[in-house]
Amino acid sequence: MAGDSIERHPDDPAWRADALGASRHSRLADELRPPDARRPDPEAAIELCADLTRSRLGDFAPALALLTRPERRRAQALVAHAAVLFDFARQRGVEGERLAAINRWEYALDEALSGRPPGQPIFAGMSREQGRRRWSIEGLNALCACARRRAVRGQPATAEEAERDARALAQAVAHAWLGAPPSNEIEALGAGLIRLHRLQNLGSETTAGRCPLPRSEVGDAAPNPPAVPALLASAQKECGRLRALFLGGARGLPALPAGVRQTVAYALFAGLDLLSQIEEADGSLLVTPPKIGLRTRIGLIVRARWLRV
Repeated sequence: MAGDSIERHPDDPAWRADALGASRHSRLADELRPPDARRPDPEAAIELCADLTRSRLGDFAPALALLTRPERRRAQALVAHAAVLFDFARQRGVEGERLAAINRWEYALDEALSGRPPGQPIFAGMSREQGRRRWSIEGLNALCACARRRAVRGQPATAEEAERDARALAQAVAHAWLGAPPSNEIEALGAGLIRLHRLQNLGSETTAGRCPLPRSEVGDAAPNPPAVPALLASAQKECGRLRALFLGGARGLPALPAGVRQTVAYALFAGLDLLSQIEEADGSLLVTPPKIGLRTRIGLIVRARWLRV
């Protein structure tokens, strides 16, 4: 991916500044302390990554309980890193500032993975995992490329574009985490889960001008939100597209390692539950996002843990 390698650094000192310094609007600004030359407390880094992962994954977060502790910490570090990238990509303001923030974060991660003092707790988590098992540079590069695309294109033009973008992100995350590109089935399942997570928060996303539904179906979401009937009609179409991805993606489960298979199975079961809720929802979907209750979560964890495929 020419131009996206984290091994290429511009010479402008401002590019290498603190990623948060030029990002006053970041929702993570209160959670990340400014980098310095000292190494963060390892336990504090683990806790921050875990908290951020639970917050961002929401109903899908219990899936990580099915991993071994080392793999869970690895996944949490990656999710925290991705959360910051896409937080920058979703900020309001000038497109160039969003891209610059992503570039600075990418460079700082490169420095941490190269052995420099990480400064940020999230970089400490990523660096720790680099020592245990090296990250896929191709996967990390692809993840940053996805964040850049999101920074310049908040709403997909068509359903096909939404699927391409989601598949690229699913592949990048899986490649970075597992060290190899996923199968077509798992890529499709991951893309479906990403789009479902956005659909679950349709109301808040649309209000913020970041509608996940295609312009070809609902019109331009900025500066004014689309009409409610158009949103609900498009959401039902999206549910049909996602159900097809889930059913096709389930065929890829047997090829996954056992712990990862159980984790992905929970995400699939949770996704199908949420999808059913969205299909049955009316206008309340735009006000109250569907959620999975505690009892259901526990049942899905048990089902995934004892999955036989």
